[in-house]
Amino acid sequence: MKKLFLPFAVFSAMVSCSNDDDSPKKEEAALLIGTWNQYKGEFYTTYDNKTQTVYPNGCESQNTVEYNETEVNVVNYESKDGKCEPAVPKNAKYTYDKETRKLTHGKEYIVTKITPTELVTEDHNTDWDGDGKKDVTTRYFRKIK
Repeated sequence: MKKLFLPFAVFSAMVSCSNDDDSPKKEEAALLIGTWNQYKGEFYTTYDNKTQTVYPNGCESQNTVEYNETEVNVVNYESKDGKCEPAVPKNAKYTYDKETRKLTHGKEYIVTKITPTELVTEDHNTDWDGDGKKDVTTRYFRKIK
């Protein structure tokens, strides 16, 4: 299930362009600023209509995504000589459509929940069961900074 967490590297962030300082969407976008860690993943496979839950373990559990107002910085960890070491960080720009809640960074994700401490996204980017249909992947993140 490592593949479930590696796409984490292409996960997108939100940005708000509204001039309305009282806008709930702007406040929602501001909630994303900070550092997040994925603590759980679920995927629903169309072949057998089942949902499987996976939890990152080992070095993978230390992966982080840090969002600022315009860029995302992803740091994945890997085992080197028995220690978890950060791999080469990945930085990129991202976009967010406030109306559809679509995050885009190479792939498209939907923000289904965001609070000051939790972020949940859903996407249809991967065919986990190999049946030719994109499956539903849900990722759960907690804010750590």
